[in-house]
Amino acid sequence: MKPKVLLAGGTGYIGKYLSEVIENDADLYVISKYPENKKTDDVDMTWIQCDIYHYDQVVNAMNQIDIAVFFIDPTKNSAKITQSSARDLTLIAADNFGRAAAINQVKKVIYIPGSRYDNETIERLGAYGITVETTNLVFKRALVNVELQVSKYDDVRSTMKVPLPKGWTLQHLVNHFIAWMGYTKGTFVKTEKVQDLVKVYIKNKARPLAVFKIIETAEGIITLKLINGSLVKNKAVTQGKLEFRFIKESTVVYIHLYDYIPRVFWPIYYFIQAPMQKMMIHGFEVDCRIKDFQSRLKSGENMKYTK
Repeated sequence: MKPKVLLAGGTGYIGKYLSEVIENDADLYVISKYPENKKTDDVDMTWIQCDIYHYDQVVNAMNQIDIAVFFIDPTKNSAKITQSSARDLTLIAADNFGRAAAINQVKKVIYIPGSRYDNETIERLGAYGITVETTNLVFKRALVNVELQVSKYDDVRSTMKVPLPKGWTLQHLVNHFIAWMGYTKGTFVKTEKVQDLVKVYIKNKARPLAVFKIIETAEGIITLKLINGSLVKNKAVTQGKLEFRFIKESTVVYIHLYDYIPRVFWPIYYFIQAPMQKMMIHGFEVDCRIKDFQSRLKSGENMKYTK
């Protein structure tokens, strides 16, 4: 029986090359966020709808796979606007890939080198116990991420990393973020948390700006899923998710907004709403650094605070 091989990043030149090389020796599966736009008769392969930055989709796509091949081109994103570094996107994708491979007991992950972040990516892929091999083939990637691209939907993706203060859990950080939004003057909002629901209001307004459901997606991943509020675009194919991901064996948490389709007119979002969101998350990042500094001082560490 042929092994089942999953290709991530199989829609471009390098994926086409790999597909042609191994198609006679394996059953090929290729993931894409929009597979209906990529199907071809050139190579015998099965397409799977999967956004590599979406944890649950990657886990499902890797079911019954024997070997998984990881290649990410940071210049090819699946969102209309992507506000993130190539490094952060690559590491989030690699973290999903490594987690999914471990859950599905994949025999090994094959990584195609050529990125500035090869060592970090290989470390992420293998962080959950899966064997990672590299190819002799080296394919150089761009060092920058492309912010605006043509996309099927007007969706948004952004990432920012914050330090996890010493002694804190991920749940502690998420709860602090919810409270911080409400008491920090510069955010112009107030928050209300009842069990697994979080309501965000513009101050002095009765209708919620956003209602989030808190979901523990996996160990080390907590997601705030947008389910209601004035930010929700009616009849949108998907609703926004704000993911908090703790990177194993580090002190870093990635805050990852994805699947969000703005309700406002696109230029208004790009020039007004997006910069405000970025400024708010940056403010939270500074707050986390201060909390980490204070926690380390209390634990007896001799250090000085630097921005």
